[in-house]
This record gives sequence, C-alpha cells and structure tokens, in this order.
Amino acid sequence: MAGCYVVMTLLLDPGHWRRHDKGYWAQVIAGAIDDAAPEVMRVDTYELRETTLLVRARANRPPKAMKKLLREDEGFLRLRARLVDLGADPDFEVEDAPG
Repeated sequence: MAGCYVVMTLLLDPGHWRRHDKGYWAQVIAGAIDDAAPEVMRVDTYELRETTLLVRARANRPPKAMKKLLREDEGFLRLRARLVDLGADPDFEVEDAPG
C-alpha cells in the first residue's frame, strides 16, 4: 500500500502565542496531530517559525484516500477544530511519498 505525506502549515494566532512558550505549544500541537489518528498518520517532523508551525506527517494511505479522510473523517474534522482551539489556523496539503 502506497503512503503519502500530509504537510500542515499552521498559522499561529499572535495574540494567543505571544502569551505562551512557543516551543512547548509546538510540541502540544504535534502531539495532538499524532493522537488524532495514530493508525493512519504519525508526525515525522515539525519546524517552528516566527508565525507558523510546519508539520510533516507520514500517512499509510494513498494520497487520494488521505485527501478524502482529511475532508470527511470525523477524527480529522475534530483535529482541525482542536488546532483552532490551540490558536493555530491549519492548512493541509497531501504529497506523494518518495519512491
């Protein structure tokens, strides 16, 4: 079964994030993503920038199936809501896995 990568660009709410330790909250967000659907997707890397958090997760579903899950699956819809609650505006992009 071919996998893919899900790249999440999370625009951080400056009003929320200014009051908190960004490194800690980056770990919290990466953990929330890992916990959303561990049987489908796991965080591979994350990079904290000034106003964004870039998270790259490895998924064990083909790109087309993963796009459908991100749009329609209850767990991923809850993940989007959770990320917003944590002060991050999420944008999801699916990429083919190399090889």
